[in-house]
Amino acid sequence: MELVLSFLAGASRPCGPDESQVLAGRLGEALDRSHEAWPGVVLSGDTFARHLGERVPPELPLTEGLRALKVEDLYLARACLDGDRAALEALQRAVLLPMSRAVRRVDRSDTFVDEVLQLTRLKLLVGSARQGPRLAEYAGRGALRRWTEAIAVGVALSLKRGPPRAVSLDDAPLVSELHGADPELALIQQRYRPAFRAAFAEALSQLSPRDRNLLRLSLGQGLGVESLGTLHQVHASTVSRWLTRARQSLLEGTRAGLSRRLTLNVSQLDSLLRVMDASLAVSLSSLLDEG
Repeated sequence: MELVLSFLAGASRPCGPDESQVLAGRLGEALDRSHEAWPGVVLSGDTFARHLGERVPPELPLTEGLRALKVEDLYLARACLDGDRAALEALQRAVLLPMSRAVRRVDRSDTFVDEVLQLTRLKLLVGSARQGPRLAEYAGRGALRRWTEAIAVGVALSLKRGPPRAVSLDDAPLVSELHGADPELALIQQRYRPAFRAAFAEALSQLSPRDRNLLRLSLGQGLGVESLGTLHQVHASTVSRWLTRARQSLLEGTRAGLSRRLTLNVSQLDSLLRVMDASLAVSLSSLLDEG
């Protein structure tokens, strides 16, 4: 009866003895079906039952409401939110990758599809400063794959049809550091501000979708390597290496862009990049803001 108690706690509704017996049987069946659907995915029965109770339609009796839910999909969703590695792998394999066909109806390029799938995964599992993980909103009324596909298509259409997002690079901290380090460099930065902004944005656009999203989450939202490792199903040390390479690629790309745009000697370029490296978190937080 522990499953029933957890279910009722989630539903915040009582039930009679007869209904309790029916619920016990159906909750046990739901757990068995979920184990069969997602072998290797680990989620405690009590957590699962409470999750189901929280999503029972309030207008329906408890037994009918439970029968209306996509219990296997809710099991996977909750296990993903708990960070279970097997669940995250199953989500990628059974839900995210099959969405590629729908995304390709918007744009067939592999780069675009990869970008959309990366952003969709982030929305599902991490969310943003204004909204938590979208997977926590899945109510189990329809198939998880269809529900997620609608999110992915929305992301794709937003990227494809929306107006180009203006680059808003907050240079104030950068200018302050330049003044403190070298007044001449500060003057150069102010004089060639458009070139500096363009070089930085160009270098950022040349990163892979994974690297851009890693920088967005790490420097823009303050996510640690452990959380990023869970998101990407790799060890934290691997994420740390990815971030180091992404940061270096961004700096080198910006240096190359400045070199093409400005008449500066090597020493001046290196000085600018050292200052930029110190302010990278602030700059990226502004540039990568999804608002």
